[in-house]
Amino acid sequence: MNKKIIILAGALFLSVQAYSQIGINTPTPSSTVDIRGSVEGNYLEITGDYPLLPTDYHVSFSGTGNSKLTLPSKSATDNSAADFRGRKYYIKNNSTSSTLTLTAASGQILRLGGSITNSNTFGLRPGRSAVLTAGGANGWDMDVDTSTWELYDMDFKGPVFTPVNLGFTAIPDSRVTVTVPSSDAVVLVDFTGFGQGIESGADGMGGVWTYVYQEGGPELGGYGWSGKSWYDYAGNYNPKFNFAVRYSVSGLAPGIYTFYLRMQSVTRGTAGGENLVSQALGSTGRAEVYMP
Repeated sequence: MNKKIIILAGALFLSVQAYSQIGINTPTPSSTVDIRGSVEGNYLEITGDYPLLPTDYHVSFSGTGNSKLTLPSKSATDNSAADFRGRKYYIKNNSTSSTLTLTAASGQILRLGGSITNSNTFGLRPGRSAVLTAGGANGWDMDVDTSTWELYDMDFKGPVFTPVNLGFTAIPDSRVTVTVPSSDAVVLVDFTGFGQGIESGADGMGGVWTYVYQEGGPELGGYGWSGKSWYDYAGNYNPKFNFAVRYSVSGLAPGIYTFYLRMQSVTRGTAGGENLVSQALGSTGRAEVYMP
């Protein structure tokens, strides 16, 4: 009976030791898993859209067109079958000119930290690699080189020298159209030009408001607008003015976007008169898309 107890106690001691630390090519592991040798994982090369599977490890993209890599949905229930927090995927974009958009499941995010906003998607540009680690219920931690921002797309219009009377008017040919590959991109829009106020008497005053608009979308002027005003001390009836409107847009879903400028006259009465009409005489428009 005593021999049985001793044997049972010894087996239990060995099983606890074996469970706590595993050594490969070493009899004395110093970590939970201690491997003294190379590590091999599943390698897969893709050329188009692809959903990541539990069996994937390193995925290399070499397609000739922009594609989407879909991440698996992670359960919010701790220790459930779908709670694979800590799982890692290694992703490399080996294409020459195509963006691979990493897309988390609905309601989950890709988290980079720093100044980059958490997002459901991230555009992995050619030559870049990323390491994805399943985190808590909200999604994934992502490690990717974001030390510099690079220009992804750009559109430029102008100069246009067509006088336009302003009355909340869209400036001719100010529309600039760019492609946003993922929601972490930043769009910079820039409109510049010059104009004049007319029909003002001596000591007249006037001005214009300028607004940035997104075609088919919201007025961005609600977020950032720029005004220009003047005082016609010379009474020459057509005081000149310059304008410059610069605004950044972030958090846009992937797609094609067009931005344009609207301008509106502002009348201000004085003892000498007021400006009734303003004109834009020339303008340029520019939009740039930057990716981290």
